[in-house]
Amino acid sequence: MIAKLANRPVFRIAFVHLISKKRQTLVAMLGVMFGITVFIFQAGLITGLQFYMVDKIVNNSPHVHLYNEPEKNPIPILEKIYNKSDQWVIVQHQKEKDIDKKIRNYGGIMEMLRKTPGVQGAAPSVGTQAIVKAGFKQIPVSISGVEIAREDALFNIHKDQIAGDIKQLEIIGNGIILGRGVAQKLGAEVGDILTVSTTVSSIDMKVVSITATGITAIDDNRAMVTLRTAQKLMNKDKLYITDINLKLTDVDKADEMSESLTHIFGLKAQSWKEANANIFSVFKIQNIVTYLVIISILIVAGFGIFNILMMMIYEKMTDIAVLKSIGYKNRDIRNIFMVEAIFIGFSGGIMGLILGFITSYIVSKIEVTLSGLVTLDHLTINFDPNFYAVGFVFAICTTALAGYFPALKASKVDPVDIIRGH
Repeated sequence: MIAKLANRPVFRIAFVHLISKKRQTLVAMLGVMFGITVFIFQAGLITGLQFYMVDKIVNNSPHVHLYNEPEKNPIPILEKIYNKSDQWVIVQHQKEKDIDKKIRNYGGIMEMLRKTPGVQGAAPSVGTQAIVKAGFKQIPVSISGVEIAREDALFNIHKDQIAGDIKQLEIIGNGIILGRGVAQKLGAEVGDILTVSTTVSSIDMKVVSITATGITAIDDNRAMVTLRTAQKLMNKDKLYITDINLKLTDVDKADEMSESLTHIFGLKAQSWKEANANIFSVFKIQNIVTYLVIISILIVAGFGIFNILMMMIYEKMTDIAVLKSIGYKNRDIRNIFMVEAIFIGFSGGIMGLILGFITSYIVSKIEVTLSGLVTLDHLTINFDPNFYAVGFVFAICTTALAGYFPALKASKVDPVDIIRGH
């Protein structure tokens, strides 16, 4: 097929034009190549980081979180009693009511959740704020009282442990699991004794494990104890539960499930997407910036192709006149220059795909130490074939569009005017 096309006069003439201007042709191909390379690399890098974060969030946080949410701007009790239009109610130095975060009848709720289609598992927990002390160092943390076996079965906490053994939490009554960031701030290691204090209680605890999820917000604030230990820290009974964490069979249905559970139980149900809405807004901005940069690069490459083909047309005016005088039609002249443009886009696109893959692969193997929203030791690159397909198609379309107008101009050249001019 390629051999047959190459023997056609239109293709042979286009090939001769490209060869006769090797430097210009190469510059145009390099422009397309670098545009596609940057697209492949940036898209792979940005989405690779995004997929890494989403994977960590999905695996290390509940898909749906059930809890009691305090009423916003509650109506004062006196206003409920004296609510007539001819009465004034004035209360000075009013204090907000202390809202009990306890989930009532959590056992019955848990039983219903386990039978709910789409719910893979549910785990109760007790959450509170505390101060952790190690010697003279002390930092605030979020304490989660959990049933470690059930929590691990749902969220694979054992995969994140970098020291100690999370199962020791079941054996050691006053054990505690720390996030890597918390441990580093305290200078704590497995086996150390820490003092954990709330507003009502203080308990000495032994570090049984240190975990690292890779998400800085979790690692810098995580501390896990048994349910009973958390209840003691809050001076509560064994039935005191503040949170229920759910894992779903389909994480994409978390929003739908949260709305349904809010309606059924009257509790606040927050999906993992809602809980991390600020991160996803950053993702959207990153994607917009990435595509704007890539489009800009390819547009610049397109202008380069446009200028090169326009120069070829002016330099080949005599050739165009001769071709038309021997019977070539406007359509044939236009096709010659369109073939040249598409050839530049095709060749530059192929080189861009190859260079983009090589660059991405090399960068993905380089060891780096990054910390911020996430902690990484290697850059995560997404080698999605769709990026390569989109990049190649975009290269062809850009160059074809850039070559169309010069080709159209070439087809309208009047051979008589050119011959008279010479």
